[in-house]
Amino acid sequence: MKPGVVLAAGLGMTVLAATTPAGLGGAPVPGRSWLVWLLAFAAGAHGFRSGGSTLAQVARRVAWLLPFVLTLALPAALLAASGSRATAALALVTRSLAATVAAAGTAFRLGPLGLLRAVRALGAPERLALVLEAALVGLWSMVERVRAMLRARSARRAKDGAWDLLLREPSATLRGFGRFGAALLLRTLEHAEAQERARVARGADLA
Repeated sequence: MKPGVVLAAGLGMTVLAATTPAGLGGAPVPGRSWLVWLLAFAAGAHGFRSGGSTLAQVARRVAWLLPFVLTLALPAALLAASGSRATAALALVTRSLAATVAAAGTAFRLGPLGLLRAVRALGAPERLALVLEAALVGLWSMVERVRAMLRARSARRAKDGAWDLLLREPSATLRGFGRFGAALLLRTLEHAEAQERARVARGADLA
């Protein structure tokens, strides 16, 4: 399929899943909502598979998304009626996870270059495409730095995993991850500044 078609279909499925009723107003969750969420989740999983992921890798990626989904979706369940909060919480988590997996699967299937081609194919302004390109380059740089820093950490401490340390020494582990995040941010900003200087040196527009 053409990148523009894939992106349009993925965005459409994501929006449909995110706007399907989840019972917040006290009404029962419609049966069609569960069907839409199932289809959106399946579409996202198919996107991951089409991008080259194995089933185990798809499950691992979904597991990484779940904590963020729970953090954002569960507090909204408090707005539901007292007798239907459990059902609303389940529906909200399912809706958020389905929409997130659909979006992530679409992005993974297209990849950075595919996303840029898709945005341009859909007729987006060139300025938006350039901003997206810069964001993707920065994100990829950050991911590469995370991998390098994690490899260095594993080489220095091969026996203990992050979760084991968090359970045994929560304060020290959180401070360590804080320093990790600060170092990652500084390195990414330095890399972004170097890239911008190189872009300007090549005669790029400053505006």
